[in-house]
Amino acid sequence: MGVKVETVGHFGGGQAGIFVLYTGGTIGMVEGPDGALVPLDLAGLLKYVPTARELPVGLTVATFDEAIDSATIGVADWLEIADAIVSHSQGHDGVVVLHGTDTMAYTASALSFLLEGIDIPIVLTGAQRPITSVRSDGRENLVTALEVASAKLTGAPLVPEVTIFFNDVLLRGNRAVKVHASSYRGFASPNLAPLATAGVSLDFATELLRTPEPGPIRRAGGMCTDVAAILLHPALDETALVSTLSRKGLRGVVLQAYGAGNGPSEPWFLRELERASDNGITVVVTTQCLAGAVRPGLYASGAALLSSGAISGGDMTFEAALTKLMFALDRHQDPTDVRRLMQQDLRGELTP
Repeated sequence: MGVKVETVGHFGGGQAGIFVLYTGGTIGMVEGPDGALVPLDLAGLLKYVPTARELPVGLTVATFDEAIDSATIGVADWLEIADAIVSHSQGHDGVVVLHGTDTMAYTASALSFLLEGIDIPIVLTGAQRPITSVRSDGRENLVTALEVASAKLTGAPLVPEVTIFFNDVLLRGNRAVKVHASSYRGFASPNLAPLATAGVSLDFATELLRTPEPGPIRRAGGMCTDVAAILLHPALDETALVSTLSRKGLRGVVLQAYGAGNGPSEPWFLRELERASDNGITVVVTTQCLAGAVRPGLYASGAALLSSGAISGGDMTFEAALTKLMFALDRHQDPTDVRRLMQQDLRGELTP
């Protein structure tokens, strides 16, 4: 959509510099004359967080010319955000991205794969209530995200990866899922403990933190959109399955299976998956469960599903599996290479 990033100010006097990018979302909204929520400009947003100006960091703040409703976000928006980070993060000690909550886990996962050379923290945060609201959770989320982005250990960035800070936990971005539509504790990381918890102090789980990559930050490639998702349910029939798998140009599917990776054992179901695999479509099996992993061979139905040519997504979230598949398909044309990449832990998204 031709998003333009415009720097609107520099605040603070500390040694560390944080690049803050406002993409849109509830955190930066204010009630308009007709009662509808409309976006603030970022300078106006910071007015509601006076403590941000008191942190021992310098803030370079920027905003897209049009705020993005995260419910409408698409691949082009991910690329714009990634490119904005690449263009404006140089010379800064960290990045904070303000983003709507609905698709924040998708964006965090996508950025973790799109960006290489991550040698500084990239922290996504947002709010369930606008920062202009008396009881907004946005103020603490923003201030703590800034602290995380500037945190160092023996002079080096402490959390050099893409993360989400929300309420009182710092989560690996490609391990996070939105778990509540209205609670301030809106995000969780079911298969990996938080990287940090915020209480009276900010306590980091240093044993879980990744080491910096050789910088500078750069975009690794793009995202292939020739993908689909299939949620298994008892009413799924052959017509619906064939309709999805026969989509023109389809190259990859994330299949959300039951439990530890189980699915129907009817011949038509396995036949269509095998046909898709033979046609070069990569089928990645994840679990519908909030926690746990696909365990190949634990049950006969799961073993049959994987014998059709599908591959296990392990303990990846759906958001991580989908964005990783889009990334892998962009990088490789050969389905064998795509399947190999999908089963490798690239950014901490998968427990080996």
